[in-house]
Amino acid sequence: MLSAVVLTLQPITPVRLPVSHGRFAYTAALELFLRRDAALAKALHEARPHKPFTVSPLLDAQEREGNEFCLHPEQVYTWRLTGLTKRVSEHLLSFTPNMGGVRIGDAVFSIVNVATTAEEHPEAGQDDYIALWERWGKVAPTDSVTLLFLTPTTFRVNHFEQPFPLPRWVFGSLIALWDAFSPYPIGQGMRELIEEAVILSNWRGETRRVELGNHRTVGFTGKFTYRFAERLPELSRLIGMLAEFAFYAGVGWHTAHGMGQTRWIRE
Repeated sequence: MLSAVVLTLQPITPVRLPVSHGRFAYTAALELFLRRDAALAKALHEARPHKPFTVSPLLDAQEREGNEFCLHPEQVYTWRLTGLTKRVSEHLLSFTPNMGGVRIGDAVFSIVNVATTAEEHPEAGQDDYIALWERWGKVAPTDSVTLLFLTPTTFRVNHFEQPFPLPRWVFGSLIALWDAFSPYPIGQGMRELIEEAVILSNWRGETRRVELGNHRTVGFTGKFTYRFAERLPELSRLIGMLAEFAFYAGVGWHTAHGMGQTRWIRE
């Protein structure tokens, strides 16, 4: 089961929040799970190497001074959480405004609304691994796939971060998450085919620094298009499915700390 919920948050008082506040958002998400299921919150915190949920930063905070956002109680802000397993998704879908406030760093918010479907908010939604697999088994193959990386994204490769969306890293990351939680594993063979047949053909992006508490890294954002070196319908459908899966899974390293928020652009 896959889920994405969008919480509309309103600050209690004027407050500032670091632009890089992913670690605070992660702690806030775990605290919400702790209210519902202490064992699950502990399991999520300890999950390695893949966490079955993602956490966004505040998606529409804009006013800033230096390295901080300025938040105001007369405004509302959206915060997005996703679940990649049934247990996590069921808890996310049970969130309501009356479950109490949310603290992200020094900012305390009331929950104004919780959207759980695309009809309620375009960044919310629900899906299923089996439905996604079967749906993409029937679609017409495409020549290319375009992804929009909304928040800084990077990949942990051999103990170093690599802030560039090479096909093997982008779709390898998605395959790793899919294989970790889906009943239909894709496997290593398809990774090798991606290495040979998927090409980054066009892109427009930039890098941004991210503070992660005791660690600093660099991630990329922007719009990136991947095309296929030859006509391979099965690979085309798989890449399309993974691109849609990215809506829930995110891409790359530290997706539970606000990084790797990714959207498939339907062209």
